[in-house]
Amino acid sequence: MRALLVGVCVSLAVAVQAQNALPAFEVASVKPNNSGDPVSNGGRVIGDRFTATNVTVVQLLRSAYGVQEFQIAGQPGWAGIDRFDITANLPAGARSDQWGPMLQNLLSERFGLRLHREQRQTDVYALVVANSGLKLMPVDASTCAPPNGRCGMSATPTEIVARGQSMEQLATRLSRSIGQTVVDRTGVTGLFTFTLAWTQDDQFRAPGATASPAIFTALSEQLGLRLQSQRAPVEVLVIDRVE
Repeated sequence: MRALLVGVCVSLAVAVQAQNALPAFEVASVKPNNSGDPVSNGGRVIGDRFTATNVTVVQLLRSAYGVQEFQIAGQPGWAGIDRFDITANLPAGARSDQWGPMLQNLLSERFGLRLHREQRQTDVYALVVANSGLKLMPVDASTCAPPNGRCGMSATPTEIVARGQSMEQLATRLSRSIGQTVVDRTGVTGLFTFTLAWTQDDQFRAPGATASPAIFTALSEQLGLRLQSQRAPVEVLVIDRVE
């Protein structure tokens, strides 16, 4: 009877572990990059292959968990300095958008990553509709569906070009451009196509600011949106261990 109970417990444990397991790359190679090249590719999928070139562990964390660097705490200094090249194959039948959880799995297995999440009260920007009203072109969600969908977002240091993107996705992209968390408080649903362009001029930058105020003006004039300073809880990844 005891053996039977032990067997049942082990089976249940394995079943729970399998249920909670993250999807994994089929084959993965992780190698140090000592080129000294400042250019890096934070991670992308072409066909059934994921590649990340000349990346730090901090960059990998950003890509894997969809967070910004200011949402990562407790990382050792080397995690933002030492660089690696990663090549991995997605398993047969996997969707290209599943590489994020697969990268989380790889960080756990190859770098011994252990972390937990915390909510921390911090300064944020709330994305809200400006008094002038929304100036965005709605897009039917069906136009984004595979195999012929062409929706997505691209960005440079002074421009964001989007097709079929939500307000939440815009807020996430603005967080990267501004260097501070932006949360969607517009209450606007649906997908939109837009271009946001601004200038990056240091002479107009307020002391201590991380982005030119021109982006705030551009949001209002071009998209009918504005950023409102608030205090709010923000999720932070706290690194317990990484090797």
